[in-house]
Amino acid sequence: MLKEILSTDVYALILIFARLGAAMMLFPGLSSAAVFTRFRLLLALAIAFLLLPSLAGQLPRMPPDPMSMVLLIGGEVTVGLFFGVLTRVLIMPIDIAGSAVGFAVGLTNMFTNDVVTQEQSQLLTGFLNLIAISVVFVTDTHHLMFQAIVDSYALFLPGQPLPFDDFSQALMRCASDSMMVGFKLAAPLIVFAVTFNSALALLNRLVPQVQVFFVGMPVQILGGMAILAFCLPSIMSWFLRHFSDGLQPFLAPG
Repeated sequence: MLKEILSTDVYALILIFARLGAAMMLFPGLSSAAVFTRFRLLLALAIAFLLLPSLAGQLPRMPPDPMSMVLLIGGEVTVGLFFGVLTRVLIMPIDIAGSAVGFAVGLTNMFTNDVVTQEQSQLLTGFLNLIAISVVFVTDTHHLMFQAIVDSYALFLPGQPLPFDDFSQALMRCASDSMMVGFKLAAPLIVFAVTFNSALALLNRLVPQVQVFFVGMPVQILGGMAILAFCLPSIMSWFLRHFSDGLQPFLAPG
């Protein structure tokens, strides 16, 4: 009797860990190489263990053969990867805004290692990514990512056929919205760049003797950074609203 209970609990823990661990592998912030692999593993196991009493009743019975078990775990990993990719798409507006701001300010040739994406990116992109992840965790918005995983058991039942069409459509809509939000976040700097460069072009035509590049570049950097500092709270607020709204359809009402 005890052996059957233990095997059932281990089976349920593995299923929960498969979905949760796959999602945490891609969650912004937690997926960074700056976070130790052992810490991510232990955190996923701890959260799966805490969720075991509340989710064990929603799991199917243990399959009789190993192949069915492999397919079941593969389906859980697929659902987890979907939510992981979804959160990465939801944070994409910061990358788009950072690239647009870099072009507008004139700092496109300054590169750094982005601690969030683990890729070489523009200095302002890495700066905005770091602030965005910090704001997500400080405001407890990251709880929505874990809540979406828990509530997903009511939408995507383990062992049932996966709605790959719905997955692809949801990701496409989310990517489209993220692109639009990214350009909206950078809109003040884009307007500044167009206005300032137009003024420099007019000055160059009126006074050809003036070296507009040497005169305008410091002003462009200082002006752009000043506008970015002024708009940064609104940018992060708008990003948090977009991030929360993107996860809202997967949360249980109430």
